Amino acid sequence: MRSFKHSHQIALFAGFAVCAALLVSVAVRGQQTGSITLRGSMAAHCQIAVTPTASATNLDLEDGVLRVEVGTVLQNCNKKDGYTLTVASNNCATGAAGAKLIGLTHGEVLPYSVEFSNPATGGSQTTVQNLLSSACAGATVITGRDVTDTKIKDETSQVFVNYTGNSDLAADTYEDTLVITMTVK
Repeated sequence: MRSFKHSHQIALFAGFAVCAALLVSVAVRGQQTGSITLRGSMAAHCQIAVTPTASATNLDLEDGVLRVEVGTVLQNCNKKDGYTLTVASNNCATGAAGAKLIGLTHGEVLPYSVEFSNPATGGSQTTVQNLLSSACAGATVITGRDVTDTKIKDETSQVFVNYTGNSDLAADTYEDTLVITMTVK
């Protein structure tokens, strides 16, 4: 009897050992997983290239020319929040507010306004007129283009000046400088 009990214990122990070995074998043979996180960043790349036309430095101040193209603004921006293009005149705050050509010798003035012709992308108005016509600040007076919720690749806005010539101006060279700024949102 004793040997039966002892062999039963041995058999039971052997059974447990086989089960444990199988469990260890299954745990060792089971699939193991790990992970690799992939991540990258893209910086905002927003820029403009302003190119004057030949007309910008050859304005006919005598004959009442209207809407002369004076330059283009090439735009690229990968930031979907968008940007604004604003325009400023170096002479705007001299004398009465508003953009003006000023004679370098005699100081006589010829007022003008700025106009932008834009692609409609990103909610932009296609034509924005009367910029700087009578004021030098304020979004409605200086904003030539407002882009939202889109990326812009190689789009061009045309810049025009509008004025009425004045044959009574003194003989002189008349000048102003427009500054166009891209502000990223």
